[in-house]
Amino acid sequence: MRPLRDESRSLTAMLAASVERAGERTALIEDGMPTTYAELADRARRLAAGLGHAGIGRGDAVAVWLPNRTQWAELVFAAAHLGAVAVGVNTRYRSRELLHVLRESGARALVVEPGFKGIDFAGMLAEAAAVLPDSLRLLISVGGGSLPPVDAATADYETLFDPGLPDAPDVSAPGLPVSAFNSSGTTGAPKLVMHTQGGIVAHSVAVADAFGYRAPGTTVLAALPMCGVFGFNTVLAGLAAGAAVVLLPEFSADATVATMREHHVTHANLADEMLRRILDVPGALARLPEWRECGFGAFTALDPRALAEAGEAAGKKFFQTYGSSEVLAVMTYPAPGADVERRSLGGGVPCHLDVQVRVRDENGRLCGLDEPGEIEIKGPNVTCGYYGIDGIPDLDEDGYFHTGDLGRLVADRDFVYLARAGDALRLAGFLVSPREIEAYLEEQDGVDGAQVVGVDVGTDTVPAAFLTARPGAEIDVDAVLASARRDLARFKVPRLVEVLDEFPITRGTNGVKIQRTSLRERARLAWETRRATETAR
Repeated sequence: MRPLRDESRSLTAMLAASVERAGERTALIEDGMPTTYAELADRARRLAAGLGHAGIGRGDAVAVWLPNRTQWAELVFAAAHLGAVAVGVNTRYRSRELLHVLRESGARALVVEPGFKGIDFAGMLAEAAAVLPDSLRLLISVGGGSLPPVDAATADYETLFDPGLPDAPDVSAPGLPVSAFNSSGTTGAPKLVMHTQGGIVAHSVAVADAFGYRAPGTTVLAALPMCGVFGFNTVLAGLAAGAAVVLLPEFSADATVATMREHHVTHANLADEMLRRILDVPGALARLPEWRECGFGAFTALDPRALAEAGEAAGKKFFQTYGSSEVLAVMTYPAPGADVERRSLGGGVPCHLDVQVRVRDENGRLCGLDEPGEIEIKGPNVTCGYYGIDGIPDLDEDGYFHTGDLGRLVADRDFVYLARAGDALRLAGFLVSPREIEAYLEEQDGVDGAQVVGVDVGTDTVPAAFLTARPGAEIDVDAVLASARRDLARFKVPRLVEVLDEFPITRGTNGVKIQRTSLRERARLAWETRRATETAR
């Protein structure tokens, strides 16, 4: 985990360094087709010429509405060459959400794959055609397929590679914004979060070092979408290392296992639900002997320890990492000697030595070891700002970004992520991570998953639990509560327990997330109904 050797590099300079080290080695693999580092750099240079000729220049936003494709990487490096910004658009977005991104960013161009199976990009564009913002002047089609009539110029992606065009001037610079991601609203309303070329380079090189991507024979799987930081940072770290990166345009567990086996994947970063589905494929781990490590994000928060233990049992290192749109993803790696229990917890040691982490309690006091509070982060990985917002509202005068996450320091630079600050529970005056109670409940007979939320009762908050059953099992709620009363502090025992067929979910950039807000509202209504029934008696 050493610092970047040259923190003043632009993104095009990072790619040039990878070409120098690994020019004829494979950089990207998509649908079995390889692209070498030399080819990637050449294509990015020629694409920059085509985009520049079409009017894209420094500061312009290019919205990228693509699944994981080689073109995604080409567009990022071409944008860097021109001083432009590649703005990721979630492939799950509908026309209304697309319009929001286009308007917020003032995008001059939109790149889309109208013929991609399973997603009606052309239909959604047709819905939005009459109200596309005036800033959008160019619509670029990837992979064929027809585009609807729009009030903008249109171009086929490959026509931008006109051999007769002169190279565009390389104006890339470390301090220029180069990427933007739509946040999930974890620090408030959703925003378009920007990062500089220098920040991306520093982070990518540090992750490549910490995650072991420089080891000979490394092949990295990019299954999470590049429109989000988790997928984007995985790809860029692999390219910084000179490793081979396998791009998955779409995810299915069986097909992913086959792809990993075919291309000898050694490393992957996944959403917890993705990893869980891979583990459900019969014999998956035995069929993937070269798979060594997997970092995962606990977006569903359903038994992350089971995932870490499954890896351990197969001789592989599975661990929960940490990140966000504002501080980038795969920001941390487990401390040396971290056991399975520690690796199942979010957080870890920042990959870049210049990243500093501290924890502050709700009274503004800096916390010592093992004291819970809000995680604050300072370093080159922190956002440089947002589209349409002056300044960085959650950045303090010391340069620390206030993440809105609850955590605790466990050693020098090693921290544990506990929960979103809004999800943390203040029970009987104590700050409690819901995950602590959930992990206990998931150990009970018949329980597959648990989600714990708070219910306001007068001036107090009490825990409410929602459970799902394992296949073929039934949950004895009374028995679960009896065990909790025996084993947990009284204030941690759920006052309300309900068994659901499934948790309410949202499918976002990084996969499935459980709708805790819906669960809180459900708990509130259930509590009010109980109180009304008791009063009527």
